[in-house]
Amino acid sequence: MVVAFKMLRKSVLRPPTMKLLHRLLSIRSDVAKLVYISKSTDIFANLALEDWLYTNRDFSHHHLLMLWRNGPCVVIGRHQNPWLESNFAALPLIGAKLARRNSGGGTVYHDLENLNLTFFTGRGQYCRRRNLEVIARALKGAFGVEAEINKREDLCIDGSKISGTASKLGRTNAYHHCTLLVNANKDLMSLALRNILGERVKTNASLSVRSKITNLREDCDTDVSVDLVVDAIISVYLKPTHTGVEFVDPMDEGLFPGVGKIKDTFMSDQWRFHRTPNFTIFRDLFGAASAFLTVEKGRGRDCGLDSEGVQWSVQKENLQQLGGLFENFIDRDFNKELLDEFDMVVSGLKNSETCRTLISVR
Repeated sequence: MVVAFKMLRKSVLRPPTMKLLHRLLSIRSDVAKLVYISKSTDIFANLALEDWLYTNRDFSHHHLLMLWRNGPCVVIGRHQNPWLESNFAALPLIGAKLARRNSGGGTVYHDLENLNLTFFTGRGQYCRRRNLEVIARALKGAFGVEAEINKREDLCIDGSKISGTASKLGRTNAYHHCTLLVNANKDLMSLALRNILGERVKTNASLSVRSKITNLREDCDTDVSVDLVVDAIISVYLKPTHTGVEFVDPMDEGLFPGVGKIKDTFMSDQWRFHRTPNFTIFRDLFGAASAFLTVEKGRGRDCGLDSEGVQWSVQKENLQQLGGLFENFIDRDFNKELLDEFDMVVSGLKNSETCRTLISVR
């Protein structure tokens, strides 16, 4: 769930489109359903199980709901920049992990008071609105909470999000997963999702849409807990049978052979950082002049000066006596230490006559 700075406009439920009606009508009411509840609170184990199920199971004739929780973590979308979407320097201090999931969409914060739901179906039965209506009916029936589905297909209470949505569609299988804020720590969420990279960043990465959020507990007149929410959702999802619930260990190689290797991939720096789309950080110097640092595959690729589109850089080999200042940033992993060093160089260049002379004689 992305911490909020922009107010979402309250949205009422819209009439279903013909495409949505076709999907709803194509879903058999007697299709077999099963619920998996993960025993793990490790984000990498749960992402691995989700990916294993999507890749190895056939959901053409049965549907599965996976319910899972994680310890504190920030989870970015497949095409996002972890350094732009999270306060990467603070995450280790608050005991939060950083993960990249396999679906698109924006960045979310998880803790044990946030419930995650993954709805697996065949590609032809994929319908996010139907899944969100299951949650909305459960919240209404068990807690008297009126939750609405907005035009972005987020679940909201009075315009504030309690659930964000993302999905992955394959040739035969599909899944829709979403968060549900029950009583998440919003102070840690705000800290974990704070951008410390700066505003002047050039990137093609997908950017999160900041939204106002609320916890279910804040809007509920009755006692509410994650366990009670789980019971309510299962009751609606499995109706009328109310059977078919299994507690599973995501790392059970007997049930899910090869899942450990998938977890290793999700934990790797190659997946979490090096898959980040290229980006360039700019820092103002004086007038129209800036210093810049370009990062490719998680490592410094180029660095130098820019003034109205004209550049002096390590790669262009035209920095003259300033070259030594910037060469240190090339081929190093991008992290807080590297960013701090870059900012120190920028601070020194603001009063550098050599820098001003180089730019003035372009």
